[in-house]
Amino acid sequence: MSKTTPLIDLFGEKFIIPHYQRGYRWEAQEVTELLDDLWSFWKTSKGGEFYCLQPIVLQKNEDGSYNVLDGQQRLTTLYLILVYLEERRIEDGYSQKLFSLNYETRTKCEEFLNNKKFTATEDDTNIDFSHICNAYASIKEWFEKEKHKGAKGKLVPILMDNNDTGNRNVRFIKYEVEKDTNPIEVFIRLNVGKIPLTDAELTKALLLQSDKYHPDELKFIKMKLFEIASEWDSIEYTLQNEEFWYFLSNEANGKPTHIEFIFELIADKIQKEKKYFDTKPIKHATFLILSEYLDDLLENEKKSRIDAVEHIWESVIEYFEHFKDWFNNRRLFHYIGYLISEKRSSIDTLILKSKSLTKSKFEEYLESEISKNILITKTRTDADGNLYNLDVQSLRYEYEDQNSTDKSEIHKILLLHNVFTTLKSEKEKARFPFNLYKQTKKNEKWSLEHIHAQNSENIVRYEYRITWLSDHLKSLRNLNQNEFQELIQRMESAIKLDKIEDLVFDSIVEDVYSAINKYSGITESNKHSIENLCLIDAPTNSKLNNSVFDVKREIIKSRELEGFYIPICTRNVFLKAYSEYPPNNAYWDENDRKHYLNSLEETYNFFTNRMID
Repeated sequence: MSKTTPLIDLFGEKFIIPHYQRGYRWEAQEVTELLDDLWSFWKTSKGGEFYCLQPIVLQKNEDGSYNVLDGQQRLTTLYLILVYLEERRIEDGYSQKLFSLNYETRTKCEEFLNNKKFTATEDDTNIDFSHICNAYASIKEWFEKEKHKGAKGKLVPILMDNNDTGNRNVRFIKYEVEKDTNPIEVFIRLNVGKIPLTDAELTKALLLQSDKYHPDELKFIKMKLFEIASEWDSIEYTLQNEEFWYFLSNEANGKPTHIEFIFELIADKIQKEKKYFDTKPIKHATFLILSEYLDDLLENEKKSRIDAVEHIWESVIEYFEHFKDWFNNRRLFHYIGYLISEKRSSIDTLILKSKSLTKSKFEEYLESEISKNILITKTRTDADGNLYNLDVQSLRYEYEDQNSTDKSEIHKILLLHNVFTTLKSEKEKARFPFNLYKQTKKNEKWSLEHIHAQNSENIVRYEYRITWLSDHLKSLRNLNQNEFQELIQRMESAIKLDKIEDLVFDSIVEDVYSAINKYSGITESNKHSIENLCLIDAPTNSKLNNSVFDVKREIIKSRELEGFYIPICTRNVFLKAYSEYPPNNAYWDENDRKHYLNSLEETYNFFTNRMID
């Protein structure tokens, strides 16, 4: 049965958001769109007209409260708007008690909403509270805008008036479903064609519905289901943590529900074993597989429904407990994080090994897997046509033929060097930021940066030429060598010119590189070797282009101060942390390259010496 119902008729009622529903998820855009619609209605409507909201679908409970099967996002937002307007409502004579809301899986939700805790502070103790606080802040911001001046007084009657002749008001199309109607089926049906439900949300509805049980056992069953729902929220909250999420996953954390990651693992494992589908379904595969599995447990294994639900849930808990153990153990965090980042090992393989091996043997297994990932198996042909095996030192960014490269092998070793260096930092108990590394990898990309500039690319724009000359003047002055005075004077003269001719600029660039190369000992044979390479994000790489060592250092320092992520070993390179008492900080010389290479080889050898056949 349906009818249009003014918002005021809902006042005094108690509404419950069932545990199988998604929580409150409206953001600033949805909130302000609703307020804009109400504002537009006030400006364009006449007496007796009403603004009709999307339907609200309710199912009445024995105690007189209502389960909200559809419309909870809009209902919660209206509650927040009415709370914001409370002072003006009372001032204008609208003193009715508001309706109340309670999200079943949030034990303190009713208190949070009734006591209006969202008005004074942010609350990130759970996802729903955080969204509610943000939505209220958006409401406050909307009303405070100059173009909405007077909106408080104008919108109060729109929200509060009843259906008397001449009133303009807000109404719902209100549907009440029969008590014996399956609420889960209604919920899923109502969401078809809307914002798609995730597999995790469909699975939550599948597992946590309480209408499938005999009334005599319902009290006990509900306790079990609420326990699962509470654990569900705790797991979801942990998986939403960026550091935790990117340790486990190479995918962006854009999905609204991260627990789906665990359900996908479970469903894939079940499908391999049971083969419920000849080909994996394109849509909602995880939900469909788990639904088939639940039916299988009920019909073929003769489990009770609650036992079958708990059996599936125990698998979720098992995965999550492994993830927590790995995350909280620094060595496992770095080893497993590296292997997942490199797509070397699957989660299920890692769990299988961790269950079958002792802790020390499991660590040895991980070290062996890492060694297999970085092991150099390439061969090259020398000038005489003889094959030789590559080692760390002989890896090249680019070969003379420019048709071959070892960039992939170099990247793997440099990443591991950063991860392992972080692990060895015992005093600060540092953790490698897989979240920052993977976000950069996805958005800006990683580059192999030549520590000592490999060559000078053509700089055409005048302002860029001035910047390059200014930076490199500082570098040459820092060398404090008399032989560079003539070159410094040429550079100073060029900076004063309104236009720098190509021949003048190119000649200066060539002479600057010749001077620096003389002191750095860089040659054609070693400029592309790993001892002259480090990891840097692509935007920083573009800023470093055409710069010598100490100029690059200053750019990297400024980038880090601006909040950009600079890997620890890249920072160490430009701080010359690998060299003992370096005689200068102006260029990357043979001694620096030797000590840096030693550190890289130590990491490489540590793992490759631990390979298990």
